[in-house]
This record gives sequence, C-alpha cells and structure tokens, in this order.
Amino acid sequence: MTENSTGRKLSNALLNSLAGRYTVYGVQLLSMMVLARVFTPEIFGLVAVIQVFAIFFTLFSEMGLGPALINEKKISRDMRDSVFTITLLLGTGICSIFIFLSPYISIYYENPIYTFISIPIGISVIFNSALIVPLASLQKERKFIVIARSESLAEIISLGSVFVFLKFLEPIWSLTLKYLVSSLFKFSILWFESRKTETGSARLGFAFSNINPLLGFSFYQAGFNFLNFFSRNLDNVLVGKYFGAVSLGIYDKAYQLMRYPLMLLTFAMTPAIQPVLTEIKSNKIEFERLHNKFVKYISLLGVVGGVSIFLLSDYIVLFLLGDQWDGVVPLLEILSITIPIQVVLSSSGGFYQAAGRTDLLFKCGLFSSLVNVSAIFTGIFLNSLESLSWCLVVSFSINFFQCYYLMGRKLFPGGYLSIIKSMYISIIGTVLFSIYVVAN
Repeated sequence: MTENSTGRKLSNALLNSLAGRYTVYGVQLLSMMVLARVFTPEIFGLVAVIQVFAIFFTLFSEMGLGPALINEKKISRDMRDSVFTITLLLGTGICSIFIFLSPYISIYYENPIYTFISIPIGISVIFNSALIVPLASLQKERKFIVIARSESLAEIISLGSVFVFLKFLEPIWSLTLKYLVSSLFKFSILWFESRKTETGSARLGFAFSNINPLLGFSFYQAGFNFLNFFSRNLDNVLVGKYFGAVSLGIYDKAYQLMRYPLMLLTFAMTPAIQPVLTEIKSNKIEFERLHNKFVKYISLLGVVGGVSIFLLSDYIVLFLLGDQWDGVVPLLEILSITIPIQVVLSSSGGFYQAAGRTDLLFKCGLFSSLVNVSAIFTGIFLNSLESLSWCLVVSFSINFFQCYYLMGRKLFPGGYLSIIKSMYISIIGTVLFSIYVVAN
C-alpha cells in the first residue's frame, strides 16, 4: 500500500467519522439543552453518581474485546458469536451484582434513592454490553455514518420517552429511565444494521476457544480502560460524597461542556484511526509521519477551542444550560486550559491500538492514573471545586508529556523530539494561554 493511498484512506475515514460524530453530538447537545431546563442540578447530580458506577461495571463486560475485534484481520462467525455471548453473559451477571450492591451505594452517599434508581441503570448495562460486537463490526468497516444514524435515533427516542415518563413518574425516575431506553434502542438498531457488514449480525455461540487470539490484545486494553475510567471518574464519586449532589451537578456540567471541543475534534476522529493505520503498523516511518501530521493540526485546533471556550464561557453556559447553572462558569474557565492538552492526549490511544501496542497503552494509563488520582485527592482536600479544577490542569499537563515521551521512545524512529517539534506552536500557545488565565 502506497503512502498516498494510506493517507487518502485515512482522510476519507476521518471525514466520514467527523460527519457521523457531529450528527450525534448535535443531537446530544440539543438533548442536553432541553433536559437542563427540565431538571435541576440536584437531579442531574443524583443520576451522575449512579452513572459513574454503571459505566464502571460495563467495562467489566467489555474487557477490551471491541478494539481487539477491530484489530483482527478476519473475524470468523464462531469468534463473533462467542464474543457476543460472553459480553451478554457478563453484562447480565454484572447487572445483577450492580443491583445487589446498590444499597451500599445508598449507605455511602446517605441517600436511599440510589437503591432504587440503580435498577433501570443496571439493566442498561446488559444492552450496553451486548452492543459491543455489533458496534465493532460497523467500526471495522468504517461505517461511521450508519453508527451515527443509529445513535442519533436512539437519543431522540430516549429524549421523547422522558416527557412521556414525566406524566406518570417523579422527575428523578424520568431521567433515570432515559438511559435504559437509550441503551435498549441503541443495541437494537446497531444489531440490525450490523447484518450488512462482512462480520454479520451476532448470535449466541459457545465455541469460546475462538476468542483466544483476542486475549493478549484485550487484556492490556481492558486494563487501560479500567485505569483510565477510575482516574477520570474518581472526582465525580468524591465530589458527590463530600460536596453534595448540587455541587456534583454543577461540576459534571462544567466538565461536560469542556469536553465538547474534544468530542468535536478528537473523539470524532479517533474511531477512524485504528481501522486504517492497523494496515501499515509495520511501516514505522509512514506511521510516524501520519501521526505527527495529525497531531500538528489537531493541536492547533485545540488551542483555538480552548481560548474560545474561555472567552465565551458566560454565553455558552447561559445559552446551553440556562441561568440556573451560572456556577458552571468559573469551573469551565479553568478547565478550558486543558482543552488543547486533552485534544491531543485523547487521540494517543488510537495510535497505540493501531500499532498493536496496548501493553504500552496500559503502562501509559497506569502512570496517568496515579497522577490523576493524586490530583483529585489534593483538590478534594483543598475543599473547593476551583482547586480541584486547577489540580486537574496540572495532572493533564504531566500526563501529556509522559504519554508522548513513551510513544516517541517505543514506536517512532524519530523519537520524542519529532512529536514535540510537530506541535511546538501549539505548546507555546497553550503556555501563553495558561499564563493569561492565571493572571485573570
């Protein structure tokens, strides 16, 4: 495969991924705008707590098998069905464990409501686990528009269900049931669409020995997923415990708004990285060239995004959330500093996966987790959401340089400095931006 053909294939995949993800993000943004005006910060905070635990339990059923399937050149029917069955069984078992443990979550947060809202959220774990194989089948063939259409439709249906539930149930139940409806329809639509792929629609199968080729890749991927999730969500767990549901609702929304530039840039592109670059992972020079070209431009966009969020934070919060969320503004201003850093850092996983080096991804995640956890505990100890936000700025900065030092040393012939040189304008811009925020 020539350099030009690989570049074109990656460019086309990135454009399709961008078009698909922007459609989903647009629908999700409108959904958030509507829900923010219907529900209070306290209700969002209560649901945010239980969502953290639900996503954590879902990781146990995923076990890194989705990226492992994408990394396979050929997926046999037995492998497909065996992975589907395992994820379904794990999802069902973990749902039961989650619901069984929900009273202890209520005790920890001193609120009995968690015992009850854990039930529909727990059931959603089953469907989120079952969609892993259909989603991987579509991602492997770069059918990003189909994925986007499916996820957008599921979001619209679940949003509509909220207003039906509000006629009969309390607000907390209406918002909680939305996540169950969304996961149910997302799985159903993706499973139906996957029949058009070469892999086909998954069914029950019990030839579990067929998953052995996936285990080496998935083991490190799963380890990274757990570490990354724990370090990225511990703040929500502790804020909900020590600062209360209202503070968690405000902090969660600030973090969510900060992530939108990441979603529009990195998260929209990374699904396209692994399926394409896996094909040239043995050509390290070309692999490095495409990586450095990618991070050069995306880092510049990250600086623009971060500065824009900082300057327009008042208007963004008022327009998207309404005046009851004004406490989000100062947190969003601080967190905007991390946008240029995270835009690049969040793309690194796709390149580690494409190179088949999830072992390095795991090492990177282990270091990052230790730094993030230390930052979160420091922020909680300092007893303010602003302090916590500043601690996260420091931790993401440290993790950025560690991640790319490891990548440059282990993956690229040009080493660490070749990556830094490709982003030097963005790094200088981020430093100047940080100084400005601190001074103001």
